Formats: sequence, structure tokens, C-alpha cells
Amino acid sequence: MKQRFTYGVVHIGSVHTSLLIASFAALDDVEIIERVRKETRFGEEVFRHGRLSFDSIRELCRILAGFRRLLADYGLTQVFAIGTSVLREAENRLGILDQIRIRTGFTVEVADMTQEIYYKFFALSHELLENAENFGEKPVLLMDITSSGLGLTGWQAGRLLFQQNVASGSLSILEHFSEKERESLTFPSAVRDYIHATLSPLWPSIEHHAIRHLVLSGLEARTVAALLAPGAKGAYTFVEGEDFLRFLDSFAGLTPQKLMTRCAVTESRAHLLMPTLLLYGEVVRATRVKGMFLMGTTFLMSYSVYRGAQLAELSCLAEQEERTVQLARTTAEKYGSTREHCARVERAATEIFCALGVAHGLSSRALLLLRLSAILHETGKFINLRRYSRYSYQIIMGTDFFGVSEAEKEIVASVAYYYNRENPGSKDEHYARLSHEQQVTMLKLCAILRLADALDQGHSGKIAKLSVKLSKEELCVRFEAEEDISLIRWTFARTAALFREIFGIEPVLCKA
Repeated sequence: MKQRFTYGVVHIGSVHTSLLIASFAALDDVEIIERVRKETRFGEEVFRHGRLSFDSIRELCRILAGFRRLLADYGLTQVFAIGTSVLREAENRLGILDQIRIRTGFTVEVADMTQEIYYKFFALSHELLENAENFGEKPVLLMDITSSGLGLTGWQAGRLLFQQNVASGSLSILEHFSEKERESLTFPSAVRDYIHATLSPLWPSIEHHAIRHLVLSGLEARTVAALLAPGAKGAYTFVEGEDFLRFLDSFAGLTPQKLMTRCAVTESRAHLLMPTLLLYGEVVRATRVKGMFLMGTTFLMSYSVYRGAQLAELSCLAEQEERTVQLARTTAEKYGSTREHCARVERAATEIFCALGVAHGLSSRALLLLRLSAILHETGKFINLRRYSRYSYQIIMGTDFFGVSEAEKEIVASVAYYYNRENPGSKDEHYARLSHEQQVTMLKLCAILRLADALDQGHSGKIAKLSVKLSKEELCVRFEAEEDISLIRWTFARTAALFREIFGIEPVLCKA
């Protein structure tokens, strides 16, 4: 019998603050015990003024204190609290988080946009795999709209094709216009033009994937499904792309007032629904998709499933990480990196990391960052061979990696920057930008990557077989090779200094 895990999930969003109590046994066996949702306007305040007021913080804490009492009634102490764009964009975020912790006892994770999309995709990917017969081998585009941004994820037969995030969400689009402009009769047309101008640079890089279907999710997708296919049941509702465009055109100018009348939604919901529907329309027109799969999966539900999978230690978590790694490989190939060399460096770095065991003092998450660094460490050569580490840093920081936070991406970019340079010091720009914790992790991963890259110096693949073993204060790297590896030996010896300094362990290269 499968073990069940019961826990609470709190989501602080732009228009809702929600609590969900779930009982999780498997991805397809999740029981919702309790669900509470409080409508708020915190997101609008943050996007307009850049911060939450004292009164709003007090109101938020009052709502969360009520959630805490409800959790206590159920006898639950395991709770996962997360904030998305409303906290991510607030200039006084640290003060808000501290007040929440003091007044309610919740420690809130603030998700970057890439993480927010990642959590949402976790549950959606399961739905996609469960309904794979509807897609076959054809690529689909997953579109996720948050209050502050838009996430576009390409998916084909269980693997990621690309991931792009744009700072154009339902609330951020509205806040681009003044109150007076929103009251204008031409406001819907202006919003559509603004969306088109913002998203049009994306389409040339996406259209060659020949996307056939669009997958939409969340409350807005559920609303569209109810309007276009009333009474439809199942995990999703399918709507032809042309039918959706005709639905939009039938409004003869989409306004919040018309949405309130036809969709029976509140004024605040209508103001968010309008830019969301226009975003849908822009993507349908630009990609010329055949149809749309509308799923009601919300962020709150997706995040609760993700946390349940963590508690149950399901293998799908590792599979999700592998999709991120595959996306990094696609990025490296895009910038002309040698696939074979990057693969050899990645394998060697993984061997060294695993051989160190607890001696490296790092989490399993650090292994993912190390693998990404190994895959992407030479991308800058696409731009300039002489100063490529600088451009590798810029490419990595300018790329969205599925589920990798900005703080983690800074570590990956810094490892790629410093692996072939002098050891960083406090005056180095990129190093000084990192927190103390980031610096320690980066230096350890950099030390490992230097050794791993040295083992394929010359990109020749001369080392046919490799094994790594930690013995007391010595890391023995045994190899098999039929050709001369003098360059590898000399490079390995030169790059060992940082490893000795960081780990207090002597790396030794010896023939098997």
C-alpha cells in the first residue's frame, strides 16, 4: 500500500491568497481535503506603486493567520508557503517576508519566474504524458501567463525543445496604461498592438519547430473552456484555433465590461481576463496552431503536486531535472559547443562530484548546477575565442533554464567564467556580486570543473575509461589511455591548486 502524505500549501499571489490541504500518494492519487481562496488586489498595488503598503501587509498577515488556525485544526505542521509575482516584484519584499514570519510563523519561498513556470509545468507534464495519444510526435507549445510574465515552453514526445520567458503578464500589461487610457474606446486595440510588438521578436526562433497545438492552463483557460465547450468533461477541453479567434472577434472590441456580461465574472477578474485572452489570440495567430488544449490546472495545485512528489521521493523529479539538462545541451549546440567534449567533461565532473561524497559539503542540487556548467562552459566561443569566458557568462545569464533560479544561474555563469581564469578575489566584479553561500558553492564547483575539463584537454577524447575514488586525503583519478596524454597531465597538475585549497584533498592522476 502506498504511503500517504498530508500537508498544507499556501500561495501568496497577485489576485488570490490561497490555502490547499492535500493528501498525496502518487501523481494520479491526490486528494484535496480543504481549499480556501481569498481574493485580494495586492498585485495591482505592487505593479502600480512598487511595494505593498502597511495596511496591505497587515491584511495579508491577517489572512495567513487565519490559514494557520485552520491548519492547526487539522493538526498539520508540515506546510509549504510560496509567493510569486506579488512578492517577487515588491521593493519591500524583505520586510514583508519578515512580518509574515513574525506574525504567522510562515517562512515563505519567493519563486523566480522560471521556477514558477517549472512548478506549473511539473503537473502539466504528467497530464501531457497521460494524454500523449493526442499529440504523438508533434511539438506542442505550453503557454503560462502569470501576473508579471508569460512563459512559453516547447514540448515534443516527452522532451523540452525551448523555454522563453517574457515580462508581459496580465497585470504588468494593464499597468503599462494609465487609468485614463484604460477608459478609452481604443484601449483594447492599443493593448493588442502592445502585445504584438512585445512578442513578435520571439516568433522567428519558435516557428521552425512547426508547433501544431497550444496547451493553456489555469483559471482563465477554465473560463474559456466553459464558454466555448459548455458541459465538456475530462482532464482538458479541445478547441480549434479558428474557433477561438472567431470567439475573440465576436466581442467586436474586447473590453472588461463585455467580459463581465458574457462571462459572468467580477470586474477585477474581467480586467485580468482581457489581456490574457488577447495574449492567447496573439500566440494563436503568430504560431498558426491547429488547436488548443485547455486545462484547468492551477499553480496552487501544481505546486502541491510537486511538493507531494518530493515527500514521496518519486523518480519523476529526476526526470524533470534531466529535461533541464537536455535543454542546456540544446543551448550549447546552438552556440557551437562541441557535443562530444562537453559530454566528456560532464561525465568526468559528475564522477568527481559523486566520488567526493559528503566531503564536498554540497547538496544534490549542486550536482545539477555542475552539470549545467560543464555543458555550457564554452558557449562564449561562438562570439569570441579570446575572451570567451566573459561571453559564456553573458549567454548563461541571458538564457532561461527551466526551474533554475536567478541565484542558481549566477553560480552556473560564474563557474563558466572562472574555470579557466585566475582564482577570483573580492575585487572581481562577478565574484563580489555573489552572496557568501553562492561564493562557496561556486568555488567548489569551479574546482571540480577545472579538473574535469583538464581530463579532456585538447578535446581529443584520449582517455578511454575513467574512475574516481576518494581515499583519506587523496582523490585518485584512474584512467585508461593508449595515446600520449602529456598535455592532460600537465593541465591537470596546474588546475589542481584550487581543488586542494577548497577541499583540502590532493587530486592525483594515475594510470589504471
